[in-house]
Amino acid sequence: MKYIHSKFKLRQFLFFAVVLLLAACHKDPFDADSGTFTDKRDGHAYKWVKIGDQIWMAENLAFVPYICAPDSQCGIWIYGYEGEGAYGTNYSTYGCLYDYKTALEVCPEGWHLPSDEEWMELERFLGMEERELELHSCRGMENNIAAKLISNDKNLWTENYTYNNETGFSALPGGERNIRYIEGKFYYNEINYIAAFWTNTIENEEYSINRTISSCIDRMLEYKKAGFSVRCIKD
Repeated sequence: MKYIHSKFKLRQFLFFAVVLLLAACHKDPFDADSGTFTDKRDGHAYKWVKIGDQIWMAENLAFVPYICAPDSQCGIWIYGYEGEGAYGTNYSTYGCLYDYKTALEVCPEGWHLPSDEEWMELERFLGMEERELELHSCRGMENNIAAKLISNDKNLWTENYTYNNETGFSALPGGERNIRYIEGKFYYNEINYIAAFWTNTIENEEYSINRTISSCIDRMLEYKKAGFSVRCIKD
């Protein structure tokens, strides 16, 4: 009888051990305040952070299935890259600049380009006044919302902004590739001055809405062929 009882207890132990192992294997890797995940497409690891009920990438997207020449319009650029040799420190620090169409397509599986409304949810959570959410220029100054999102690496920002990065979002001043209307040509601009991100929200056939973060948060209508950074949000 002792043998049967011991055998039963062993089976019980093995059963619960398997249950615990399976539970550990199926634990949600995003059930935390922050962490990292790996983009299966190229093995690039990204930091992520939970802010309110949202999970955001805490780094700019750096997925490069192809690269455009500086003067071409194929959708992916690296600030200052002229098409020869290594991508350089701008790529390793700031990732890529994408046009609107490409930005809609490049987030990893399980992630997407955030909408204007999802950005507003973030801003509301951080204390932006309701009356400011629909405005365009320099929003959130009263409660210093931008400071909660900006990376506090003083070596990256030319302007002496007040920032604390309390959210861990770590917005980086990767600049933009935008058009100068007088000349009608695209140029790289504003590196070390602004962090500029696409939303997936269309304004009209030519323009979409972005977020430009510096001392405050602009909600701008931008030409879809311009190039901005991408921060993906979890599905």
